Formats: sequence, structure tokens, C-alpha cells
Amino acid sequence: MIVIVNGEKIRVGFKGGKISSLLQSLMLAREEVLVKVGGKLVPDDAEIGAKEKVEVIKVVFGG
Repeated sequence: MIVIVNGEKIRVGFKGGKISSLLQSLMLAREEVLVKVGGKLVPDDAEIGAKEKVEVIKVVFGG
């Protein structure tokens, strides 16, 4: 599966499942990212397939 993380394409060995599992495999905390599937924001309990277009955007904290 190809996942776009902050504009960079990354190949991961994820065959499908919940967004939370994908984020865990990428070693990303759900609180620190937004996830889009097919261009739409999705919750971490959403199911995704290996062929879907997934984009992960890291949220910037600070002041």
C-alpha cells in the first residue's frame, strides 16, 4: 500500500483494516495527524482497503 505522509509517498506493508492500525504501523500518534481517504477526513476507527488513496497530514503544535 502507498500512503502519502506530508506529501511524501511511502510504501507500507498494510493489507487493509482500521486507520488506527495503519497509524500504529507508521509509528504515528492519532492525536498528531489528520487522515484523509479518497480526499475526505476519516475517523481512526474507519476501515480502509489496500487500494485506497490514503493521506496522512501531521498537525503542527506550538505557539
